[in-house]
Amino acid sequence: MKKVILVLGVLFSINLLAQKSFEKNDNVIGFGGDLGIYSYTSKIASSPKSETNPAANKMLSLHYERGILNWLGVGAKLQRSNYFTSEDTVTKSKPSVTALDATLLVNAHFLRTEKVDMFAGFNLGYSHMNYEARDQAISSARGGGLVFDLHLQPRFYFGDHFGMFINLAYVHYGYKNMDFKNTFFNEQDLLDLTGGGVNFGLGLQAKF
Repeated sequence: MKKVILVLGVLFSINLLAQKSFEKNDNVIGFGGDLGIYSYTSKIASSPKSETNPAANKMLSLHYERGILNWLGVGAKLQRSNYFTSEDTVTKSKPSVTALDATLLVNAHFLRTEKVDMFAGFNLGYSHMNYEARDQAISSARGGGLVFDLHLQPRFYFGDHFGMFINLAYVHYGYKNMDFKNTFFNEQDLLDLTGGGVNFGLGLQAKF
């Protein structure tokens, strides 16, 4: 029994020495690309009805994280989203829908080996969406609101400083009182747009 405890103790000590993938005072910068599949519910203030529709986008993100404990990191993230849209069959115009997110992040690193760093965490912040269309009933909508996500990420290192990561997240957006304009009737209104879904992506990171 004593030999078993001794062997386990040695293995545990080796594992502690090898935990270099994320530690206190580490700085990590990452750049990634994601695809998102969402469902949004829209509600116009002047109408009692609401409508739910699917949506999809592609994203580019830049994030920074600093280790404040060996297992805990905090930082910030900027993300630019470009939604997929289709051409109107009548007017032949295609809307442009983009969003910019600025969030704070908190990550708990529960698996730290020499080359693998796996963590779960959340982002919380502000998102601004802009919708622009030509020759369509809804000509524009713009505004901001709360965004948060829950994510799981493994990071893999090729050496001591550089590697790649995989991102899997559930994200929720809440755009309230967006400025909404109907060109055909020359009316302005307010639009609430809420919903979210799943993000999946890949990226590269550098640690220093």
